[in-house]
Amino acid sequence: MNFERIKTRIYLFWRYFTKWFLFKLFMRYYWIEWILPFHVINLAFGVLTYVYFAQSFQSSSAFYQQYGGDFLSFLILGVMLNSLLSYTLDAYRLATLSLFRTRLGSGGQQMGVYDYLKLSGTPLSSHILAEVLDGYLEELISLLVYLLVGLLIGLKIQGGSYTTAILGILLGLLATTGIGLISASMITIIGAWKGVEPIRWLVGLLNGLVSGVYFPVEVLPKEIQDVSLLLPQTYTLKIVRLALLRNFGIGELMPEFAVLLSMAFFLFSIGIILYKYSIDLLKVKTFTE
Repeated sequence: MNFERIKTRIYLFWRYFTKWFLFKLFMRYYWIEWILPFHVINLAFGVLTYVYFAQSFQSSSAFYQQYGGDFLSFLILGVMLNSLLSYTLDAYRLATLSLFRTRLGSGGQQMGVYDYLKLSGTPLSSHILAEVLDGYLEELISLLVYLLVGLLIGLKIQGGSYTTAILGILLGLLATTGIGLISASMITIIGAWKGVEPIRWLVGLLNGLVSGVYFPVEVLPKEIQDVSLLLPQTYTLKIVRLALLRNFGIGELMPEFAVLLSMAFFLFSIGIILYKYSIDLLKVKTFTE
């Protein structure tokens, strides 16, 4: 009996996930036609802004020598990674909110996605994962635009340790996913659907200043540098930059990897626990959107 129930839930999950994800892909046609061209131009002009910003600084500064002395490459990599990690912080919260804000209609009747999934016995995770994956698809397009424009204007990553960089990115994504799940859980635990979610707000506030997105952490006062050590983005950015710009391997970056791995394990575990608890609260709490 339990086996049949599991099979049914897997079937319902897969049916809804594929239909909703394919629907989102179909809607991407309009996004590609009406939004992507302007999005590409905005990103290209943004990168050019960073180029002139970089030219206004002396890339020979001692702070940049540990990253190869190339401020432009330092900056573009930081912006690209920050975009990816920032989306990861938001992904599950936005997907969870869409359960209540997205409506399905047929024959003049409308129903919220959450109500439809509960009535049909479909796991909520099918909608959430489809939304998250669709967002990553858009983020991937943005990253490719950043990369292509960056390569055209002087981004230099030849000869880098790509395996090390990819491993650093994966651990960074796992850690920020943990924070994102904690943030998403606040929707039901503290009622953060009403406005600003404080955990995401605080991490976003600190990230731009202290994690090293736009300038090396070493330029900050010692007290603020200590704060930067609490963010997984700090270690992710350092690992990827040193791997791609200085060809550092895993062995040379072992201290950073050790901390990032610990953060990823801890944050992701806590995130899963809190998010599951928050979903369980939906059974006993009522939300009005």
